[in-house]
Amino acid sequence: MSPKPLSLRRLAVLSLTTAALLAGGAVPASAGGTSGSDSRGGHSLEHRGGHEHGGKHGGNGGWRGHGQGNRSVDYVAFGDSYASGVGGGPELDACRRTAQGYPALLDALDRVELDGNVTCSGATALTTPLDAPVDLPEQIDDAAARGLLNRRTDTVTVTIGGDDLRFASVILACAGPQLPATCTPAIDSAVTYAQTVLAPQLAAEFARITGLAPRATLVVTGYPYLFEAGTPGPISTEAQTLLNEGTDALNAVIAGQVPDSGVFVDVVDEFAGHGVGSADSWIIFEGGPLDLHPTETGYREGYTAAILEDAGSAFGVGCRGGHR
Repeated sequence: MSPKPLSLRRLAVLSLTTAALLAGGAVPASAGGTSGSDSRGGHSLEHRGGHEHGGKHGGNGGWRGHGQGNRSVDYVAFGDSYASGVGGGPELDACRRTAQGYPALLDALDRVELDGNVTCSGATALTTPLDAPVDLPEQIDDAAARGLLNRRTDTVTVTIGGDDLRFASVILACAGPQLPATCTPAIDSAVTYAQTVLAPQLAAEFARITGLAPRATLVVTGYPYLFEAGTPGPISTEAQTLLNEGTDALNAVIAGQVPDSGVFVDVVDEFAGHGVGSADSWIIFEGGPLDLHPTETGYREGYTAAILEDAGSAFGVGCRGGHR
């Protein structure tokens, strides 16, 4: 096959992917669950994460907890599709949570108890209209109302912010074998939004979490580079560089809002060599609804490994801790 048709095919896949993310990637709150719902009558946000993930009966990827004595680590997870585990395996509910998402993998550690997995695909840091997914403010409200987030909580994880910037629209603006004129303005606009609107919202929501759970260690993750820089793919090498710089800017905004008592986990290094276009991609790119999300390996060897390296002590595992 000649290079030109291949580029056109990749561009078509990227266009379909981003269109699907924009139109259907955000699960409507009206999808509902089987036992209980948030105040908007939407997704089920059930106690103990809403589903039986296998927990202590499954493998833990070689990680063994220690340093907590016999006391369990009470853990609550918030966030978007990168927290709920979209792409990792079969989806368990309307929020598209999977047993391969990092909250479930962390729950499999010795003595870790996932008291609440209230993550939801499409969630944003800012509250969006009623037909949108359960966003971070509503997730926090629900967890507090159910008694899942309280003074007994030991650890809280959050992955949020990508959907606030409508990253699918930004990627589409940068698609093509040559750098489109729309790419730089789209990235600049997203970064400006992150710095001026997203940042104070994150700071406020992180403060709410630490206020409701003053003993807990707040662990906030960033996002990986989606495309492997310098490799042939659906976007130009110039666009890859610009998108990576945009990811760095978003991660810097998120990290800057984490309180001194918390931990920011940068996953860029873990995903290095595994972006779209690499020989061993941990990012799905097949022209379907899971595209631009990590694979099961990405959640295990990327997100979970990075969390345990930088914040392992919050889960009873020895680590260096601190801001990365």
